[in-house]
Amino acid sequence: MNQDRDDSGRVRKHVGWWIAALAGLAGIGGLVFAIVSQEHFTIKEWSKAANAACDSLHGEIVQGNEAANDAVDALADGGYQASGYQVAADAFDALSSSERKLTGEMGRIETPDSREGDVERLLEGLNDVSDLDRSLAGELREGVITDDSPFVADYYERRDSLVADVNEDFDSLDVRHCLAGE
Repeated sequence: MNQDRDDSGRVRKHVGWWIAALAGLAGIGGLVFAIVSQEHFTIKEWSKAANAACDSLHGEIVQGNEAANDAVDALADGGYQASGYQVAADAFDALSSSERKLTGEMGRIETPDSREGDVERLLEGLNDVSDLDRSLAGELREGVITDDSPFVADYYERRDSLVADVNEDFDSLDVRHCLAGE
């Protein structure tokens, strides 16, 4: 009789151990399945969010670009007066701030793993455009820029090149109508 009790206790221990082991394996299997089957953020979803960010800021950036260019034209037409330098500098600062807002909005969008490098390059390019506009504002505050200033010629050539590169990145990521000067 004692033998039956010992055998039944041993069986219960083994059954309990096997149930615990199988439950643990099922939990691990469920976790692996959940991780593997998890949907990742796609480039299509990123493009949709990026286009929405562009739509919300495009008008502000275009107006800022026009205001900055108009201020530089007015500075030249006005004979490079001190007050004109300040107006032009403020306009380029405002343009740069709008571009930074766009970069910030783009940076808040979850980046798809498949295009992480492309998105990083785009954000760096946007920062480069904004930095260049901010540097022109600084030069204008110094009051030393004129039409024949090498900085101005270099600025427009460099900006055109940066905007072209950024727009190429936008196109490759299926984003449209984002920067002024496109």
